[in-house]
Amino acid sequence: MSTSPEGQRRSILNLLKKRFLHGLCLIGFVGSTVASPDPVWQNLSSKTGDLPPPPGGSTQQTGAVVGDFDGDSINDFILSFRQKPPALVWYRRIATAWETFVVEKDYLTIEAGGAVHDIDGDGDLDVVFGGDWQSSDVWWWENPSPNFDKNTSWRRRAIKTGGKNQHHDQCFGDFLGTGKPQLAFWNQQARTLFLAEIPPDPRQAAPWPLIEVLTHAKPAGVPYIEGLSAFDVDADGKPDILACDSWFKHTGDRQFKQVQFALGGGLIFAGYFKPSKYPQIVISPGDAGGPVRLYECLGNPENPADWKARELLDREVIHGHSLQLGDVNRDGHLDLFIGEMAKWHEKQPGRDHPEATAWVLYGDGRGNFLRKEVVVGHGWHEARLADLDGDGDLDLLNKPYTWDTPRVDVWLNNGTRSGAHGVGTSRSFHGPVGLQLYSLRDLLGKHTALGLQTARGLGFREVELAGTYGVPAAAFRAMLERAGLKPVAAIVPFEQVQGRLDQVIADAQRLGVQYVGVAWIPHEGQLTEAATRAAAAVFNTAGQALAKHGLRFFYHNHGYEFVPHGGGTLFDLLMQETKPEWVSFEMDVFWTVHPGQDPVKLLKKYPNRWALLHVKDMRKGTKTGLLTGSEDVRNDVTLGSGQIDLPQVLKAAQEIGVKHYFIEDESPTVLEQLPLSVRYLESLAW
Repeated sequence: MSTSPEGQRRSILNLLKKRFLHGLCLIGFVGSTVASPDPVWQNLSSKTGDLPPPPGGSTQQTGAVVGDFDGDSINDFILSFRQKPPALVWYRRIATAWETFVVEKDYLTIEAGGAVHDIDGDGDLDVVFGGDWQSSDVWWWENPSPNFDKNTSWRRRAIKTGGKNQHHDQCFGDFLGTGKPQLAFWNQQARTLFLAEIPPDPRQAAPWPLIEVLTHAKPAGVPYIEGLSAFDVDADGKPDILACDSWFKHTGDRQFKQVQFALGGGLIFAGYFKPSKYPQIVISPGDAGGPVRLYECLGNPENPADWKARELLDREVIHGHSLQLGDVNRDGHLDLFIGEMAKWHEKQPGRDHPEATAWVLYGDGRGNFLRKEVVVGHGWHEARLADLDGDGDLDLLNKPYTWDTPRVDVWLNNGTRSGAHGVGTSRSFHGPVGLQLYSLRDLLGKHTALGLQTARGLGFREVELAGTYGVPAAAFRAMLERAGLKPVAAIVPFEQVQGRLDQVIADAQRLGVQYVGVAWIPHEGQLTEAATRAAAAVFNTAGQALAKHGLRFFYHNHGYEFVPHGGGTLFDLLMQETKPEWVSFEMDVFWTVHPGQDPVKLLKKYPNRWALLHVKDMRKGTKTGLLTGSEDVRNDVTLGSGQIDLPQVLKAAQEIGVKHYFIEDESPTVLEQLPLSVRYLESLAW
């Protein structure tokens, strides 16, 4: 938010305000009706004592970033201030509340924006902010984890010093394809988009090497340069820069091609609101008034003329300085949050825009939206959509710029689920719950990026892999990271473990998984003792080799292993013949019940061998006692609706120490079933 003299800009905005006030309270549909649940928002505010008030008393609140800064798997947030110190304050999530810690105790004139990344590679998130119209500096602060002190500043280091002032918006991405992210940032008074490469030792080097991505920037349709994010716009597997009214493609060396496609610039983000070859791009004017537009590529993404725009609201927004994308209602489809500022003048009393509105546009996965008001009369600035209470759904963080400041608000999506530890968990069932990506195999095979976006949108963070859909391992890991997904385990063919173990290990390291497993033992007809013993030998060899590289081998049962053998089954033989120090197991609940076994008894029979578990349910009436390892996929049903006693299974699994749980749903109606399955798990109590 600039405070430099811009009388002409403000005159234009005042005219826009007068022109469009008549449409402020209109509610309606954009496209076709979408049947989706409407979250109930619980507003917590520092004004009512729900959060600590921002210390220092600054009435100019500029930036906000969200991240897990203390490594407890729950997001925190950092706010920036100018006018009065402290310049940066960390709101740390503690139990069901927040505590404030100083990040920068001194007075700095910090601009809107901010970015987070593990800059020094020590495993925790560091933070970046830039100076405003009074400053030529961009800085990063080194996270001191775990040595936090409420009143001690983090170590501040320079990224840019000198040159022109003002740095509104920053983001990280591997835009050069080096395997290491760079920092992109605007330098408004230089009218330049910079790319800064992280030095080999960022703790010692300052400033960072800078690349000019764009000079002499002239934004379309707005008086102010702003907006920055990263996304793979041309679907080539590499992140591109989105900035104001353009996207930028890396063309080799340190050169970029600008594609200025938009009718108007502003806050800019991309995502898949429907299946398509290329993502759609949304732009909202931040420090201006105008339409919020969605752009769809109908041809070549490098040709500006092939981007077609449509307006998403029935009026223009006024200072729409909050734009976020995410699956708010967890239906598997991408949604939009848009929020207007209520006040932007620093010295003028009263609100500039009393009817400032915040909306969620709920997507239906086909490019249509249902618009819902969140609130009218609140001022939104640099709002963030993130899981702020650790219960697996997306909440809203808002810190107004000058409206009713100092102030910070959190809007919890359906409140906080009691005892939740992330998606799919409850007071009784602690998870963690991930998704076996084989569940989305059809979508991932046709549209890998959309499939990963869908998994993350449903709330999942952890995933288990079953192939990479033609994408090389390292590139697939990068796609997972950009989607916000963590690969925990990978299932690979038996033949690869048997004959290409070195390649399996190399791919596992590139993917970043902890576990590597097999889900099928090759056999003709019924499984035999000889095949079981041979498989056990392969598993022991693989487990020993994987362990040397910090990886853990596992076997996933598939039903056919329960052939009677002696006083037990061939599965018992497999347990006996594999070494516990090298081989773990993943229980597939479906493929335990299908051959007529009791999963609770089996878990308790081998309490130290089960590391992972596939959570599935079986249609009522499906025949069991079969040793085929095969079943109609339509008999995979929504969790809790079938014949498996999942509460007892999960209770037993939790008691013996299963480390990771993955929903796997092979049904053709998986996209309809997954949201219901997640909610079922979140309702469990015992």
